[in-house]
Amino acid sequence: MTSPSDPLTLLLGQTMRSVGFLSRLPVAPRWYASAPASVMRDDARAFPLAGVLIAAGPALLLLVLDVLGVPAIMATTFAVLALVAVTGALHEDGLGDVADGFGGGADKERRLEIMKDSNIGTYGAIAIAGSLMLRVAGLTAIVAAYGSFAACIALLAVTACSRTAIVWIWASMPNARGAGVAHEQGAPSDSAVSAAAIFGLGVFAVLATATTGIVNAAAALLLALAAMQAFSRLCRRMIGGVTGDVLGASQQIVEIMLLTGLALGISIPT
Repeated sequence: MTSPSDPLTLLLGQTMRSVGFLSRLPVAPRWYASAPASVMRDDARAFPLAGVLIAAGPALLLLVLDVLGVPAIMATTFAVLALVAVTGALHEDGLGDVADGFGGGADKERRLEIMKDSNIGTYGAIAIAGSLMLRVAGLTAIVAAYGSFAACIALLAVTACSRTAIVWIWASMPNARGAGVAHEQGAPSDSAVSAAAIFGLGVFAVLATATTGIVNAAAALLLALAAMQAFSRLCRRMIGGVTGDVLGASQQIVEIMLLTGLALGISIPT
């Protein structure tokens, strides 16, 4: 029997609470029983592991639909929509709010005001629609190039790595609003960021390399890194830091870039 201080027990608790925070999947109350008030900034180290669990159902759905003979474009669409349903559109909502705020606000205060509004405007609608189309297109391209099983595994890799981006950008910039969940929790510690990077990049490197090859995996990471650096600079210029919506948008951007890289179909001549 393990004690509450056992490293594996602690990591399991952090992973389960992260699943509860990042999705609509039910998590047993016992995982929250002894958690401190600032639990989420510490649990952030397990975000990539939670991503794998969150994507397991949609990935399996993709595989089953392919076995049943459903056309690839429809199977991948169902899989992406299932992933949106499991997360409660948490990250898509952040992307839409950021697009509306950055696109429609003339200064920092107005941008933050627009981002706080629950209504979705033109910029937000286009951003969310674009995200859905690009993810479906990327996943469909992976199915065409490597098969449905590879796409299923790639989806797990991408969801893990994209949640590492949440932790990194959360810790790399000050809070722009001085309120909200991200502000109340405080930034993740250096150890949490490092652990999230090890988990997320490790899962991605192993799974993506095994399914699409090391060149595609490296290309995907380079695209994601470049996109995150550009998005980080944009956030500093537009609102001076990070908000909960920025965290959601960062996940979406990285997921799109990773799928794009894996879908390139690069091969090393022999």
